[in-house]
Amino acid sequence: MLIALSLIFLFAKPAISANAPDADRLLKDAEFIRNPQDDYQVKVNLVDTKNGKKEEHTYETLVKGRHKSLVRFLTPIVDVGTKALMIDDQMWIYVPSTSKPIRIAARQKVMGNAAYGDIVRLSFEGNYKAKIVRNDTYNGKKAVVLDLTAIDGMPVTYDRVEYWVDANSHRPLKTLYQTMSGKTLREGYFEDFANVLGVQRPTHFILTDFLQKDHVTHLVFADAKKASLPDLLFDKQNFGRD
Repeated sequence: MLIALSLIFLFAKPAISANAPDADRLLKDAEFIRNPQDDYQVKVNLVDTKNGKKEEHTYETLVKGRHKSLVRFLTPIVDVGTKALMIDDQMWIYVPSTSKPIRIAARQKVMGNAAYGDIVRLSFEGNYKAKIVRNDTYNGKKAVVLDLTAIDGMPVTYDRVEYWVDANSHRPLKTLYQTMSGKTLREGYFEDFANVLGVQRPTHFILTDFLQKDHVTHLVFADAKKASLPDLLFDKQNFGRD
């Protein structure tokens, strides 16, 4: 009996420190760093590389509060005039060749590994339930790993996310995007932290296909600034107008 108990303690996973912040606090802190809290606009440069072929697109994302986003497609020229709108848990895309907006899902692909939810800057906080699953290390840094499970009815890109957060600074480090069963589909890495609206935030997000490692999508966020965004911009009835 004593031998059996000794083996259990020997191979048991290390417990999470009782003094560690709770999962909700870690998620809130990491998301505060990842996304500005004020109304703002930002340019997004997306470069997708697959099988040695590179494709590049640029967008302008306007974010109002936590529940409204508008994305304007800037390049290539063939995409100019296309827009995506998110209000609460609903999302639409407008293409100049169509007469009215088309309903889409946040997890629908926009280009390469990136979904519409990635370019509208969807927040994990409020859309997922979080729990701490373990302590780990990432690039020599102590990390706390959160398991995020989608809340029913919320506009999420993935059903589950394994979210790695710096144990000391609470900066976001990386993500594993998963199915509800836990199968990993994509990996994401937060890099190039810089002063954005008064906070050191990641300006470069790298998405890789978990099975096809040479398929990589880079999203670079630049020229972020606070903006006074009238509600009219996010009115679905005016969505198709310039």
